[in-house]
Amino acid sequence: DIMRGLARELVRGGGYVVCSLDYRWLGDADGDTRPNTMADLIGDIFGGLVHIQEHAAEYGGDGMRIGVTGDSAGGHLSAVASLMTDRIGDGGFGTTAGVWQFRPSYLPVGKTAADLRASLTAAIRAAAPSYGAFGMEILSRVLRDPPEASVRAIAPQENIPPARQRAVPQYLVVGSEDRLIQPAGVEAFANALRAAGQRADYVLVEGANHAFFDWKPDAPTKATFERFGAPHAAGMKRFFDGVFQAR
Repeated sequence: DIMRGLARELVRGGGYVVCSLDYRWLGDADGDTRPNTMADLIGDIFGGLVHIQEHAAEYGGDGMRIGVTGDSAGGHLSAVASLMTDRIGDGGFGTTAGVWQFRPSYLPVGKTAADLRASLTAAIRAAAPSYGAFGMEILSRVLRDPPEASVRAIAPQENIPPARQRAVPQYLVVGSEDRLIQPAGVEAFANALRAAGQRADYVLVEGANHAFFDWKPDAPTKATFERFGAPHAAGMKRFFDGVFQAR
């Protein structure tokens, strides 16, 4: 629900259909009996995107022209979704040595994970991950020091495809006063993307703290969104326009 403000800004003019995805929380924070792993959350995102592809036409959208965005935890997940579709599969996440795959939590009847890997790889054209955790150091802190190999397997910064193999432009935004996600970490991700030949637009929002894209019906949150979120949503929209309207 807190993405409703951003969604409203992106659909202005009628050029986009916006879908907001939910996903499980890490551990048992959402009441699940079996603790959820980061691989489960990523599987939820890929499953949600598969569902969107399946139903896009019903809402006037094109399931083969997808841009992803998200803020904070969603920033990490949208970066994973855009850059790591090659890891969609049925091989399990760390259950076999050297195999780190994400199984979508929704599989259409008659479709395999390999089918979905090919479809999503072709469909996801761009991403706008906002103030997310992209590198191993911050992800290790968030996950409380799990094995290094498993952190590397979910870190977008460690899994950037060369642009000559697959180009996925990225629009990265972070507030100068963000006390949760340091701007230096987001800038490092942008530099890593550029080193791989990827387009990376890095925007430092002066004076903004964390979560300025959030929207809630209380006056302080709305004021923050109007000051920082709305104008930078317009910048995000221009970025997506540049990708999807390019000749």
